[in-house]
Amino acid sequence: MKKNIVALVMLCSSVATLAMSAPARAGMGTNTVGPSLLINNGTTAIGVDSKFGISDNISIRPVVYFPNGGTLFGAFLTYDFDVSRSSKLQITPYLGGGVLFASSNNGGSTNTQTYLTGGADFGISDSVDLKAALNVPLSSNNSSTAVSLGAGFKF
Repeated sequence: MKKNIVALVMLCSSVATLAMSAPARAGMGTNTVGPSLLINNGTTAIGVDSKFGISDNISIRPVVYFPNGGTLFGAFLTYDFDVSRSSKLQITPYLGGGVLFASSNNGGSTNTQTYLTGGADFGISDSVDLKAALNVPLSSNNSSTAVSLGAGFKF
């Protein structure tokens, strides 16, 4: 439980630091934060994922999930392809990579894994995005491909 609280505090402080250091919207990507579901190897975990636009096409995407018996947190750096600037349907596919850290509640080991990620943000209103991503591990040490689905509230 203590590790879950530490992970959540780390995520919240990262979100606050990035939000305060981001300049005004002039040319910057969209920032979002919201609930997410991670489906991995037949199990599911709830959590929070976010997106912070570093530039028009580069984003950092911190995540934290709470699977049974542990905490999973990390971040992805992505290149966002804005293919729908002129249409009403806002779809932003992305590709990138990142690292996830998994810790167990029983004081056991911590596992670090690097991933390739690809997905899309679907703008359904001025204030909400729906998100879907496929995360593929770069090695097979107790990791498998995961799918994340969620919503992001824009700010």
